[in-house]
Amino acid sequence: MNRRKFLLNTGLLGLSGLLPIGAMARQKLPSWQELVEWARWAPSVHNLQPYRIKVISEDKALLCYDPKFLLPVGDPKSEFTTAVMGVFAESLSIAAATFGYKIEMSTILQTISTEYEEVQPFAQLQLVPSFSKESLAPELMLKRRTSRTDYNGEPLSMATIKSCEEIVSNLGGTLFHTHDPEKVDMLVKINQATLFEDLSHGPMREELDRLFRYSKKEAEEFRTGLWTKCMGFPGKLVKSVFRHHERWTKGARKKMLSSYYGNTYKGTASIMWIQHPWSKPEDQVNFGRILCRIWLQLAKDDAYMHPFGSLITNPTAFNSLSKSLTLDENSDAPLAFICRAGYSKEPPRSFRINTTDILLP
Repeated sequence: MNRRKFLLNTGLLGLSGLLPIGAMARQKLPSWQELVEWARWAPSVHNLQPYRIKVISEDKALLCYDPKFLLPVGDPKSEFTTAVMGVFAESLSIAAATFGYKIEMSTILQTISTEYEEVQPFAQLQLVPSFSKESLAPELMLKRRTSRTDYNGEPLSMATIKSCEEIVSNLGGTLFHTHDPEKVDMLVKINQATLFEDLSHGPMREELDRLFRYSKKEAEEFRTGLWTKCMGFPGKLVKSVFRHHERWTKGARKKMLSSYYGNTYKGTASIMWIQHPWSKPEDQVNFGRILCRIWLQLAKDDAYMHPFGSLITNPTAFNSLSKSLTLDENSDAPLAFICRAGYSKEPPRSFRINTTDILLP
């Protein structure tokens, strides 16, 4: 029997067109270590990397979180950390696609809470065969960056925006954008003002101070947190602002700091925002999948983004934006995300904890 007749008789010929390259010749599952080696470069809130993996078997693992890397002040309900778990799981899945597999997540076992001290389970992950082509390569996880510096003034290409719109729509959200200079400038100024407002909040400032890495030595030692080099600010300046805040609230120093900070936003020409359900942990995990994919799509198209997190977490700013930004009036989903996006010089890359730190014994 020739090969074509054999495939027709077994039904594999019709199936082969649906399989990713190499899937017909699957021989082994990828190891969890191989997948984590890629996914550890996934973005997380303040680069805290709270996710942990407990391997159960070749095809099953427990996705866990370490409460020591949560934000009791900045994210008291751990909603954004929950989204990070979605980012990480989707990163694992994209890495698995090169082997012809994907990751499926079980029902959430328990919500993330700051009340625990020891590592807690979040959901079960399973490797299953994938029959669809993955458009995003795991190498993009290394290329992806957050660019907090000045951009080159060129609007994000419509081709990239359309790709991002499709990603968001396929996962149940809606993406909006603007290139209008006046609106972009307004949103940038609101974000800057909101950040300065947040700095006046003592507990928030103290929490961030513990997370900042003011030198390369500190960044290499901790491998988590916010390295000031990636924020586009000198470490000594940021350290002074956070530990001697009262010196920077008025006069020449306040003007100097505001001017320095404002310069990092020069050239911003595009703002994107996403409307997506948010009331349940499952919604937040799904949004994390979206965030992972649009960030990698930007990397694929040689573009960067910079999330405006304060506009979502600050109640005053959030209420103002929800009323002034274009949203789908037929949906009760809230504004879930806003960022600037475009083109800049390559930003520095934050350090990451090692694969062995993520894999639990």
